[in-house]
Amino acid sequence: MAEKTPSENDDADEDWMKYANAGFGETDYSLWDEESADLEQPVNDDEWDQDFESPDQLSTHMEEIPRAPSPAGHKHLVRIGTCDHCLGRLGGKKRFEQSIEESGVEIRAVVTERDSHLSNARIDEPLCPFCENLYEESALLADIIFDSISPYELSRLQLGARIPKDQMEEEEEMRKRYGAGGSDPLKSGLVKAIAHHLNTRLEGITLVNDKPQVLALIDVLTLTVELDIRAHYLYGRYLKLERGIPQTRWPCRACKGRGCQRCEQTGLQYKKSVQDLIGNPLLELFDAKEHAFHGMGREDIDVRCMGRGRPFVIEMKEPKIRSVDTVKAMNIINEAAEGSIQITGLRDSNRSEVVRVKDTPAEKSYTIRFRILPLSEAEMSVLTAPVDLTHVDVQERGGKGKKKSSKRKRRGDRKNDHKKPLPSVIDVPVGPDEATLTAMKKLELVALAEEMNLKKSGTKPQIIERILSTGPPAPTYLDLPENEEILETIKALSGVKLAQRTPERVAHRRADLIRRRTVYETSNPRIETMEDGVREVEFTLRCESGTYVKETVHGDGGRTQPSLSTLIKAKCEVLWLDVGDIHAD
Repeated sequence: MAEKTPSENDDADEDWMKYANAGFGETDYSLWDEESADLEQPVNDDEWDQDFESPDQLSTHMEEIPRAPSPAGHKHLVRIGTCDHCLGRLGGKKRFEQSIEESGVEIRAVVTERDSHLSNARIDEPLCPFCENLYEESALLADIIFDSISPYELSRLQLGARIPKDQMEEEEEMRKRYGAGGSDPLKSGLVKAIAHHLNTRLEGITLVNDKPQVLALIDVLTLTVELDIRAHYLYGRYLKLERGIPQTRWPCRACKGRGCQRCEQTGLQYKKSVQDLIGNPLLELFDAKEHAFHGMGREDIDVRCMGRGRPFVIEMKEPKIRSVDTVKAMNIINEAAEGSIQITGLRDSNRSEVVRVKDTPAEKSYTIRFRILPLSEAEMSVLTAPVDLTHVDVQERGGKGKKKSSKRKRRGDRKNDHKKPLPSVIDVPVGPDEATLTAMKKLELVALAEEMNLKKSGTKPQIIERILSTGPPAPTYLDLPENEEILETIKALSGVKLAQRTPERVAHRRADLIRRRTVYETSNPRIETMEDGVREVEFTLRCESGTYVKETVHGDGGRTQPSLSTLIKAKCEVLWLDVGDIHAD
């Protein structure tokens, strides 16, 4: 057999060393090479199986650290300086009604009893590799939270923590490598530790995981607490007894709410609003910072709201007081309003009721009064002109039997160009101007004068002056209807389905759409003849939610069809409108 040359032997040694070095660096100590005290400890079969339960380490000849709750896993956690909280959190040995800190102390005692040289592990490694000693600050954080929430009245508190992402990722990796399966992550474990300290001090306050009144968010970098104070909600109904009051705050048109000379530095177009008349007295009662108003629809600024009133929910933001006598609060609001509004049925509410109030399509009853005036044929043709029905009705989007869109439904369509001018209400005939007539030949002027039944003789300037002095033809007016016809038409309006294009008065802030609404019922029609001979009509009607009632009467230049004006062939000039009742609840 031939002997190998020295170079061949060197290559073989290098190959062998590659296998010899494989897997080294997995850990900086050997579980096999412990002090003699470890060898003297009796090891039963169960512990032996737990220490070497991984078949991979036998096949790869690598020394792998077993996870807790194995004895070797506990030993490694103690060796690297794990604190008692994290030792109990990751050790997997917690007993019933035992805190994680107590579990960690017990695990450390068992490990140090077997390996006394690990009794100073926390001194040698003072910084816990898992929580970086955050758990030692849990009592301090609990004190900070307790002091922060002391000015607020609450019964439901939720705790949260803001921890750097890199720290959480690093802890997650180490926890999955060394900790027991199912052990708590760093964030939830820290929150539990703080909650343990708080539970002994809070009276009448329950720690919850959802729907809190106050959320305390802990920043572990600065050891500070940020409070998220949830709003308090009140439900009621309001009656608006005075015209000229908007429902919500109306910023000044001149300064956009900043405050100017025109609005007397208030920032408001109107000094009073239903929102402020209700919300401002409540700010002092709840010691809140601000309020928001949510109504079941709204009425125009010149419309009163009568009957049982309009349902609303008012939101008190960041209140320090929550237990307020609602009856007393209601009396304070009504007295401060001095007859402008009146509220009834005030009670505590919640956020979900805001959605119910905003989304409930309640039918409404109205009382309207208008004057009967003559209507020209030209105006009648405008009122009865065909309506473009190609626009989409906002209330029909995503309805039953239709595929729901993934996008959020919105009140309106951004694709509509609101800068386009709206069509004119009345197309008044206009004659030719002086410049046009001057440019015409005399024969053309003579023909035009003959067409207008004017005198044809004279010079060109005389004919032009004669044509200009003759205005447009006088409009032809329709005969006014009799009282019986008006009353019968109002009664016949019950059950009529309307096609209402967005009115001109709100077209600048609402999508130009066709809305289909129904008049369910009309009642109590009456006619009065005033001193000037003009008749005034008043009646009550019950309509579908979202019906433009004024436009139902006067027609809005043909944007609402049919309208009472087209049915009686007379101009209906609305004097006032009142909300009689809102049929909800």
